[in-house]
Formats: sequence, C-alpha cells, structure tokens
Amino acid sequence: MLLAVAALGGCISEQREQEIGDELALQINERTPLVTDPALNRYVNRLGLLIARHSGRPNLHYHFYIVNSDVVNAFAIPGGHVYINRGLIERTRNVSELSAVMAHEIGHVAARHGARMLERRLRTGSVSSIMYKLILGREPTLLDESSLRLGSALWSASHSREAETEADHLAVGYLIQSGIDPEGIVTFLNRLQREEAMTPTRTLAWFATHPMTRERIAITEEEIHKDMPNPPPHLAFDIASYPDFLRRVKALPPPPLLHPVQLP
Repeated sequence: MLLAVAALGGCISEQREQEIGDELALQINERTPLVTDPALNRYVNRLGLLIARHSGRPNLHYHFYIVNSDVVNAFAIPGGHVYINRGLIERTRNVSELSAVMAHEIGHVAARHGARMLERRLRTGSVSSIMYKLILGREPTLLDESSLRLGSALWSASHSREAETEADHLAVGYLIQSGIDPEGIVTFLNRLQREEAMTPTRTLAWFATHPMTRERIAITEEEIHKDMPNPPPHLAFDIASYPDFLRRVKALPPPPLLHPVQLP
C-alpha cells in the first residue's frame, strides 16, 4: 500500500511500480472509451512491442491502448501501460510518426519517470490525494473527473524538462534499433506546432503535457544526425500496411463525449 511506501521514505520497487501501474490501468480502462476494434489493437500492440523490446526495460508487460478521443494526446503510466488518443493517430501520416510518439512514451516508462515523480512526492509529503483515493479506494466520490485526464495529469504533466529530454533521447535510440526511421519525431512535432500556430487560442493537449520548443526539436534533430549520420537504407519511414491502419482508425464512428466519472 502507498502508506507503507511512504513509511519507507518513498522508495518504490520495480515490483510495486508494476502493481501501481496495473491498478491505475484497471481504473482508467473501466472509465475511458477505448477503441475495441481487434485489428487496430493488434496493430498498435505489435508496433509498440517491437519498439519496447529495444528499450531499457524489455521485460515489462507492455500494453498499448487506443483511446477513442479526438484530443491530440498520449500518455504512459508505470508498468508499461501506454495510451494513444485516436485524435493523435489521425494526425500522423506514416508509421515513423506514430512510432515516434510510442517510443517517447516507452522512454518515460523505461526511465521510471512516473515512479520517480511519485517517490519525490512521497518524500516531500505532497502525494496527491487523488492518488491515494485511486489506489487505496478511499473517498471515491471525490474522483470527479475523467480517468483519462487523471492518468495524464498524474503521470505526464508532472514530468520535468529533463525527463522529457531524456525520453526524446531514448526514443531516437529505440527507433533506430527497431529499424524505424526516427525522423518521424521531427516531422510530426513540426506539423503539430504549425497546427497550433494556426489556432493560437487552442493549445493542443500534447503540448500541454509535453512542453515542446523549437530548441528541443533542434536538439532531437542533432541527436538523430549524431546517431545515424549516414542513415542505413533498412530504416523504415513508412510501411505498406500503415495507410490501411490509418483509414480504419479514421473510419471509426465519432468518438463519444467524455463525461465526469465517479467510482461506485
């Protein structure tokens, strides 16, 4: 239990990290509109597992989910649970761009960024009461927001600039080792920035939880060129199956409205 963790000075073992992540994923999955199309879920899990096998923690039980929301966002929670919103997938143009997002989130999991954030809060006594209620089941009626937003707020928005930079760095290596061209990181982020610039009154959720600057994109470009100054021809920027996958996602019925949820 989290109280026992706090008594130990906020040290969360990898086993307890997995348990917390699994418990949180159950809560999120029960109260979040997930895409249930078997073919689409197989696709993202095969792609995600291909990348995760080359991560720093390949033995975690990774799970990848498509959230049926048009919000452009993605987030990961401890234990290898990665959520990609339908709205983000629909903005991609090739498999390299989707892989870039997945590799970044896998980087957060592999580097234990979520677990370290929770450890810091435990040490400072500032653990979110929402987290206690969610994991320990206390005062559930106070859980008055979408579990999707809850998971993102707990595990994504709190990442430091250093953690985001590390996830970018790890993503480049994971993609190259997986045989995927990492240039998708740059092309996708540049397109999102252009989209946001065209609608300055609306900040894309991806940038709210993953603060992005031109400098950070430039650093990622330098990282790519350093790791592969002469890109080998076997790195895939796109694959033949991706257009069909993308068409199938876009053909799904309109996503439902997300309403506040309360635990029974």
